[in-house]
Formats: sequence, structure tokens, C-alpha cells
Amino acid sequence: MKNIFLILFAAFALCSCGKGSVDLAIDNPTDHSIIVKVDTLTVEVPAKEVVWVEMGKGEHLITLEDNTKTKYNFTQNAYFLNPTRNEYLKTEEFYGSPSFQNSYAHKLPNKKIEFYGMPLEGNFDVVKDLINPISWDYGPREELPEMLEMEEQYEVMVKLYDLNEFANLITRASEEAQLNSEDSISSDSINAAPPVSQSTN
Repeated sequence: MKNIFLILFAAFALCSCGKGSVDLAIDNPTDHSIIVKVDTLTVEVPAKEVVWVEMGKGEHLITLEDNTKTKYNFTQNAYFLNPTRNEYLKTEEFYGSPSFQNSYAHKLPNKKIEFYGMPLEGNFDVVKDLINPISWDYGPREELPEMLEMEEQYEVMVKLYDLNEFANLITRASEEAQLNSEDSISSDSINAAPPVSQSTN
């Protein structure tokens, strides 16, 4: 995920010698800034940005703007903090030869889900908890690459979308489908044989 800010917890690092560190991504998909406290550190997260915090592994106290407090034992290397409790859609993106597209090994199971009340079925998942271990390659508002350099015959990337991203994705797909349809109609018109004139003699 893209680094917007990096805050080093010197105090946490001192308290966690030998335990390793944790990268905590605090996301804000809203149109206004929010405040989050991690232990005693106050973090302001600008609108539609992510702030990264580095801290020691172990138990930390998360305090939200409404004074909701959550203690959590951070044991993995990277976590995603969702202080607005929004829903995010986790999807797959296939890169490689089309001959493998119907038989590649999926990273997400095929299942039925609801994303903001919208029923979806496929290789999707919904992320909506306050604290989530990071299990994706591209986070909210990070653009997927158009191409990848691959050592294998294909690669599968996992992307996390916020609601606005997903809406824009649907809009672009609809516009592209409409353009393709118009191009097809135009091509058919150009390739159509001209009417044959008939003699009245």
C-alpha cells in the first residue's frame, strides 16, 4: 500500500526490543479528516488518504473519535485499521496468458457476498472489521498496474477497493462496453454490402 505518512513510534520500539515491528495502515475513505489515537499518539488522517504508523508488536490501545476504545494484540507484520468501519471489496486481478485464465489458482474462494447491500458472487471478500491483517497487494485508491513482469506463466494480484473506487470501476466498465457496442455497430455498417441496383428493363 502507498505510504502517505510514516510515523515512527520510538517509545514503542524501545518497549518491544526483540519482538519486531508492525506497520499499521490507517485508512480514511471519507471526504473529511479524522482523528485516531494509537496508545497515547494522536494521528490525523486526511480525507481519502492512508497514514502508516510503525510500532512494536504486542498489545496496543486504539481510540476512535467517538471515544470507542479497542485493545488488540498485534502479532503480524502489517495491519489495516478501518476507523470509519466502512466496507471494502477484496478482488483478484489476473495477469498472464488468456489460456490460463479459466484454470489458474485463485487466491480468494468463490462465494456469495453482499457489498453495501449489493449481492455479488465470485472470487470476492468483504473487509469491514476495525482491525484487519493485510492480505492484499494493492490497497484502497492504489492503481493496479496495466502490465507485470512475470517469471511464471501468470500472476494473480489481490486488490482492496473502497466504495468510490468500486463505483468508478463499474462506471468505466459500463462506458467501455457501450463504446465497444457502438464500434461494433459502426463496423457492421461499414462492412455491409451496398444495395444492388436493379434494372427495370
